[in-house]
Order: sequence, then C-alpha cells, then structure tokens
Amino acid sequence: NMIHPPDVIGKYAPDAVIGVIGGGGSATAGGAAAVVLPPGMSAYTLADVAKHTTKTDCWVVVDGQVLDVTKFLSEHPGGELA
Repeated sequence: NMIHPPDVIGKYAPDAVIGVIGGGGSATAGGAAAVVLPPGMSAYTLADVAKHTTKTDCWVVVDGQVLDVTKFLSEHPGGELA
C-alpha cells in the first residue's frame, strides 16, 4: 500500500478487483453478521492469493482488496516483476 496512492485501483485497474481479504461468508462465531459482498465478489485468504503467482495467473492484495492483475502485468509502470 505504501507505494500506491489511494486512487490507483480506480484509475488503472478498476476491473481487476475480484474480492476482498476476509469478510463474506456466514455469521461469525460471536454471532455478528458477516459483511455482504457485491455480486461477483468473493472473500479470500492470503493463502488463496498466494496460489496465484505466475505471469499467466497473478493476484495481489492492495488495501484489503484482491485483484487479478494478470492482464495488467505488461502495463505496470514498475514492470512485470513489480
């Protein structure tokens, strides 16, 4: 998050957001209702995201949002390895 300004996702990769870290699902153990995600969004763990680390399948987390940046890799200003 430190190298990305707050508006980076909306500006450069608005269609890349596929979900969030945590949230969603059923009620928590304490009985509180879970966060309701928009249609098409899913909740993921960091372990889920860690499975997507190749040039043909690359996910990242920015500010709690899970992004599939596979299509964006070649356009990233820092290069594919950034």
